[in-house]
Amino acid sequence: MNRQILTLIRYEWKTFVRNKFQLLLLVITFLFGLYAIYYGQSEINAQRETINAVTALETKEFSQYKGSFTTEMENQTQEQTHDIASRPEYAWYRHGYHAILPPHDYAPLAIGQRDLFRYYYRLTGTSLHYQLFENELANPVNLLAGNFDLSFLLVYLFPLLIIAFCYGLFSSEKESGTLALLQIQAVSIRKIMLVRLAFYFVLITGLAIFISLLGLCLSGNPFTEENMLPAIAWVIGTTLYCAFWFGLLFLIISFKKGSAFNAISAAGCWLLLLIVVPAVLNVIVTVKYPLSSATLAGLTRRTGLENEDDEEESKEVIMEFLAHMPELTGSDSLMKNNMLPKAYAAFTTLKDINSQQEVDHYNDKVAKRNQWTSQFLWLSPAVNMQEILAHITQTDLNTFLDFQNALADFHEEITDFYFTRLFWDRPILLEDYEQLPVFEMSEDLNRGNIIWFGLGKILIAAGLVFLVGFFRMRKGVKQ
Repeated sequence: MNRQILTLIRYEWKTFVRNKFQLLLLVITFLFGLYAIYYGQSEINAQRETINAVTALETKEFSQYKGSFTTEMENQTQEQTHDIASRPEYAWYRHGYHAILPPHDYAPLAIGQRDLFRYYYRLTGTSLHYQLFENELANPVNLLAGNFDLSFLLVYLFPLLIIAFCYGLFSSEKESGTLALLQIQAVSIRKIMLVRLAFYFVLITGLAIFISLLGLCLSGNPFTEENMLPAIAWVIGTTLYCAFWFGLLFLIISFKKGSAFNAISAAGCWLLLLIVVPAVLNVIVTVKYPLSSATLAGLTRRTGLENEDDEEESKEVIMEFLAHMPELTGSDSLMKNNMLPKAYAAFTTLKDINSQQEVDHYNDKVAKRNQWTSQFLWLSPAVNMQEILAHITQTDLNTFLDFQNALADFHEEITDFYFTRLFWDRPILLEDYEQLPVFEMSEDLNRGNIIWFGLGKILIAAGLVFLVGFFRMRKGVKQ
């Protein structure tokens, strides 16, 4: 590094430390970062507490069921517990299993969709669709306000900080009359602007990385196998995203206009990339793939047999169900024992079968909306960055769609476990509790490709705006 560059860096440092407003901005941004980390931690910790509570309830429930096999019946309550534990005509709709989507260690840094979609369900052998759609997710006012997590700070506020620091790097020299003195120096104007931009890039991006590392370390150990790649991707993404905005400011500066033009242009780009483009995409996708949850409202209403005392109606429902599940036929006592519980079990399953097409149509529209929107992430590096951070922390929409698909498979395991015993009139034994259904969700193998491909698009965008500004600045000097 030659003496001229060192002189420029020393001058920029002295100018920076004398500007109390810039120092105040950095301090305020750092405090915002601390609050964002705290806010995200509090939100996700509340979810973890809920998960621990429902898991403890399930453990206690099944411990009581298993204990009823070895405890001598002394009162009616114990007898009822044993009946629920051992008789499938009660167990199929009383035994509840919690399917849980636990938060990633770094979920507090980008809450994403975790405040919109449910992250746990209590499933029984009754209608799956009723259990999925019966409850409101959360307070809609809170959902509208959004979350002040670290991803919000990086995506929305750091670009404003970059604009505030860099919009006047060239115009301030021009307006103060010192530009002529710079032009007679041995160092070109372009090189001076690059050194000044590099100084603030190290300063602001360093602050963003420092806050990110602080959040990563407080949220989880970044050196564990499951956290190392997400932590590296987060830091790389933060660096590239800041580089894009510095490149964009360099492009605006290359026009060599006044401070007002630079500030308005930079603010306009911020509005365009973070507000206008997402809003336009949202309007288009809403028109292209309209969604109405009203079509699913009927699935959340309780329904049952029209006449529980009518054996013929019960037999018809059971026979219709067995046409879909022929492996449950063949029991000698099929139409003799526990006909009403079998009829209700058949009825709830038939309800799911009959409404499956409607639910698939709704879910297909949700998936198509997500797929269509993802095709246009290149229009806005800001939206792309937000999506990348959500994938890094596993709070993206695809994760919750995969979760719902896993719920359907898990519910099928539950019904298989209980319906086999219900329709074949077999009791549930103590050893059967070692074979209870267990919820599992496969890992998204495409997640890494989405993250690195998205980072590649931000890198290309940053390189393009920088190169255009680089050549424009050179062209301007020749003139």
